[in-house]
Amino acid sequence: MTSSHWVRWMFGLDVIPDGAEGLQLTWQHPPAMWGWFLILVTATLLVSWSYRRMVGGRSTRIVLAIIRATLFVLVAALIAGPLLRLPIVEDQPDWVAVLVDRSRSMAVTDNRQEDGSLQSRDQVISGLLKNNIWSDIKKDKEIIWLGFHASAFDIDPQHPTEADGWATELTVPIETALRKLAGRPTSGIIILSDGRTIRPIDRGVLRTLQARAIPVFVVPLGSAKAMTDLAITEAEAPSRAFVRDQVPVVATLQCVGGTPHAPVEVDLIDEQTGRVINTVEVKPDEFVNQQSEAVLAGAQTEAGSVRWIVRVRAGPDDLVRANDEQVVQVDFIDRPLRILYIEGYPRWEFRYLKNLLVRESSFESSVMLLSADRDFAQEGNAPLERLPQTDDEFANYDLFIMGDVPASSLSETQISQIKRSVSERGAGLLWIGGERSTPNSWRGTDLEDLLPMRGVLERFDEAVIVEPTENALRSGVMRLGDSTKERWPLALTSAGERGRLEWAQRIELDSLKPATEVLARGRSLSGGPSLPLVISMRYGAGLVLYVATDETWRWRHGIGETYQERFWIQFIRFLSRGAAQSDGKSFRLVVEPKQPEVGSPAIIRVEVQDPKAGELAGDSPIEVQIQPIESKDVVAEQTLQLIHETAGWVGLWSAESPGLWRIRVDSARTGTMEQIVKVIRSDIELAHPESDHPQLIDLATRTGGAVVAPQEIDRLQQLLPKRAMSRERAILDPIWNSPAALFAVLFLLLIEWVGRRFLRLA
Repeated sequence: MTSSHWVRWMFGLDVIPDGAEGLQLTWQHPPAMWGWFLILVTATLLVSWSYRRMVGGRSTRIVLAIIRATLFVLVAALIAGPLLRLPIVEDQPDWVAVLVDRSRSMAVTDNRQEDGSLQSRDQVISGLLKNNIWSDIKKDKEIIWLGFHASAFDIDPQHPTEADGWATELTVPIETALRKLAGRPTSGIIILSDGRTIRPIDRGVLRTLQARAIPVFVVPLGSAKAMTDLAITEAEAPSRAFVRDQVPVVATLQCVGGTPHAPVEVDLIDEQTGRVINTVEVKPDEFVNQQSEAVLAGAQTEAGSVRWIVRVRAGPDDLVRANDEQVVQVDFIDRPLRILYIEGYPRWEFRYLKNLLVRESSFESSVMLLSADRDFAQEGNAPLERLPQTDDEFANYDLFIMGDVPASSLSETQISQIKRSVSERGAGLLWIGGERSTPNSWRGTDLEDLLPMRGVLERFDEAVIVEPTENALRSGVMRLGDSTKERWPLALTSAGERGRLEWAQRIELDSLKPATEVLARGRSLSGGPSLPLVISMRYGAGLVLYVATDETWRWRHGIGETYQERFWIQFIRFLSRGAAQSDGKSFRLVVEPKQPEVGSPAIIRVEVQDPKAGELAGDSPIEVQIQPIESKDVVAEQTLQLIHETAGWVGLWSAESPGLWRIRVDSARTGTMEQIVKVIRSDIELAHPESDHPQLIDLATRTGGAVVAPQEIDRLQQLLPKRAMSRERAILDPIWNSPAALFAVLFLLLIEWVGRRFLRLA
């Protein structure tokens, strides 16, 4: 009937489809049964009263009364809003949300196969997504696919996105799934993850899951048992050094899941050529609290900027390749080290050291022997007729070596110039203790501040053996062995004639100044306490070193000058690194930390190396240009203003994207300076790659779900509850405003009017 165009027009059917059957009449404002009764009674009484005394035949009046009563009831029915109702029964399937972990921890290779090989967690996910279980589930359920790491997003299970998230949040994807499942019958949520998250799952989310009776089924990935993974978390090296300087590179190693099962080798590699510069071995017992350090050393024969890769070779203990290396950058300067050596008298140490300074082609030395006759030719390849007097003369030197010199040999002005050269220009100061004057005669002078210890020193009562400390190895000094594995020669550890020093000064531990580092100790042959023998201290921009013996010449016995030469050259280059940072320039551009993290503030500082130049530069702000060189993201060049402070200009910069950035100052006041900075992203995922299955198990338990091992993924279809339902909905089409309703009213009015005209009524 509803297929007829005429019928649909008459009843105004716009919503009800063609051919619909089972239509029902209903009301928009349905009156109660007593209401219909009242309407009928009222209509009957009114009509009876209006036609009771009219002229005409009884039967005609009854017919007219019935027509009027019918019209009255029809109008009342139209006011109630008659509707045609088409009931429809719909089957609503239940829904499942599948959450797939796409964080970087999926790269961890800790899933052991039956044949003993290891598979990454992401490879396991790829296999699970290709399983037929999902097509079986889809036969009677709808599936929502979401990938997640720090956020949640839609994915195609056939082509999932790359697992490259830098942090994982379990709360966020569950909340996203709950929003998408709102108002739908839900069988559950399935999570494919290793359980790692930067914070516990929110309690409010757990309460929502419990209140809506949504079970969570977890498929834990990765090894439930902690497996060892070696990583290099940090690598440090001086930013600038002289050519041929043995530059120390300190690498921090971390072993997650215990300690390595075998010794670990760490390589220092030239990035450009791929050449292995240095290799050190770290033994399992050297790991403390799962951490250890490897100190490597590298040199460069040409000037320029080099990038070195620090890489660990871990073998079977290496689960994650992405955290096996760090990069350091060092700028090498090719010019001679300028050294001023002042000695009081020609002792044995002086006779060797002056020859070494002349023989070494990378040194430009001036040697002044104060006890020499006037006719004695001063030594060095840049001989002096007198000691320097002015600022400019002292500014020519990168390192001052003070032998056993009485303080009265230098004027107060000369002493003050040396102190300023160390503190402001970054020059080094090497003290060589002596029996006569050093250090005791320097008490009370300006250079007393540059002595790393307090008080008067006495000599040891017996011979001592030198023992380097870990601080020396970290600084790249006292490496006298013939190979990287033999850092300190065994020949110098014995009490034989070669290793023992007959004279040395006692430096008590309580006499050391704050921030002093002990680089070597002297061990007495009688078994007494080992006391500091070589100590260093930073003073302003420079370094100070005190050597409490002048008998390293004894190491020459039966072998020549090999050990003594290595000892002094390493310390000379070590002390000159402060001068390399300034390189004679009035200003220095510094970025700290050397490898800023995305989103963390880095300090950009222009330091004043020359106070006179600093005064001329004024105190107005300086602009810094920050330009991306290598960055995955498209970022624009930035301009930052540095505000003037006591020691220079300072500003804060927060990098928006990882990669290489150029920090450049181009000002007429300070000159042109630039630094290449590598911005890194804090790798929360791979810093601790172990899985967290207990958290997943707890989530499944508290929501009434289950834990399904990857190899038992087929169980999911049986575990998922059936929550499909049928619901009835209705299609309503009003007919009170249809042409049929209008025609019915007009027809009744017309019939009554004709009847009344027939009776000749008004």
